[in-house]
Amino acid sequence: MSTITQDSFPAGAVTESHAATACRNPALRGPVLLATDGTSRSGAAVIAARLIAERLGVPLEVVTVLEPPVVYGAPLGGAPDYLPELDDALKEARLSDVRTYVARYSGPAASPVVHLRYGPIARELTNAARERSATLIVVGAAPHQRLNSIIAGERAMQVLHSSTVPVLSVPPDFSALPRNVVVGVDFSPASVRAAETALLLVDSGGTLTLLHVLSPLQAGVPLRDLGGRDPATSVQALFGRLRDTLRAYVPHDVTIETQVKADLHTHGILEGAEGMGADLIAVGTHGPRLLERLFVGSVASTVVHAAPQAVLAAPPPSATEALDLWLHFVGTARSERPREWTEALDEFTRRNKGRRVSIEVDDPEVGAQMLGHGALVGVTYDPHDRRVEIMVGDAHRTRRHLIHSIQDVKSIAMTADERGGSEALELRHGHGQTLVLVGP
Repeated sequence: MSTITQDSFPAGAVTESHAATACRNPALRGPVLLATDGTSRSGAAVIAARLIAERLGVPLEVVTVLEPPVVYGAPLGGAPDYLPELDDALKEARLSDVRTYVARYSGPAASPVVHLRYGPIARELTNAARERSATLIVVGAAPHQRLNSIIAGERAMQVLHSSTVPVLSVPPDFSALPRNVVVGVDFSPASVRAAETALLLVDSGGTLTLLHVLSPLQAGVPLRDLGGRDPATSVQALFGRLRDTLRAYVPHDVTIETQVKADLHTHGILEGAEGMGADLIAVGTHGPRLLERLFVGSVASTVVHAAPQAVLAAPPPSATEALDLWLHFVGTARSERPREWTEALDEFTRRNKGRRVSIEVDDPEVGAQMLGHGALVGVTYDPHDRRVEIMVGDAHRTRRHLIHSIQDVKSIAMTADERGGSEALELRHGHGQTLVLVGP
């Protein structure tokens, strides 16, 4: 049987409008994109996109994707043939359908810009969102018709697997901004971004509940890395950090609550949302890696398919933001992806420049050695030969800098104590590792 504990906290002492808090929210970027082919019988997606765009003070833009008609007479293994004259007719018909559909549910509002894209739907929606620096993609769903629900859910998941911006799936009965929002949080960067995005959508006077589902089989990194405390205590500590992260983005008239529910992840989120009368569920997706795709399949996908409510699914933030959030929440951030290292090491330099550091190398062949110490000048990454360079100031000659070069780096990791007084950078290379230790 599930158990639930609840904790409420005030949104903040300073009275601020939604616009003021939204401007600080990192989830707010550019326009709201409405994705449609103009054939829906429901205007819910149009209504939702307009309400959100007006609320955030950003443009509403429409994206429609036309998949090219293919002549299937091409030889086996050959390229398909396209018919340009047929394409032109389809483009005109699609634009007409979309403009008519959007106008039908827009009232006196000005007609939004319509972008017609050509190619695979999920890819083109993702590209359009990236090019427009969109805040959100809004798509329609049909949760009360099982076949349509499965098709809509699969299409939404195709977009989610590649999208760098959140996707909102809207049911046909959507008519107003949500007042009761449940965010499934596992304290990963993606779930933090889901909570930040949900704060942009919740209506005045509404409630946003941060729900953590504590599975009996859970062995997640956040609960392993908090000093061996029991899960309930660890979750409350993580909630405290999440509250601190979100506080600046919470409007004065929105109530934030936290809940812990013992159940399986997807069941707990769906049942928790039903029990709280939620009209929006927000979840995070975890990106392109294998374990992250499994999470998308097992949690976010189930919620998108099964929830009768509107569903907001948010991908993780940029690599630098994600590593910073991991460091903040669990005290450790690790990356084996070189494309993330430049920004991550720049941020490490920004946090610690001028602080006293010591550099140690631990190699099985030569043992542990002290390479040097001094005031940190900077740490940089050269992607050409996977070399990290560490520059420190000489304690005895203020104008002299010492550079330590580490080649063939395989991974980087940053660890900070809970009080933020000290930090360590670990560089794994060859059969050993180099440590940059930042003193309190």
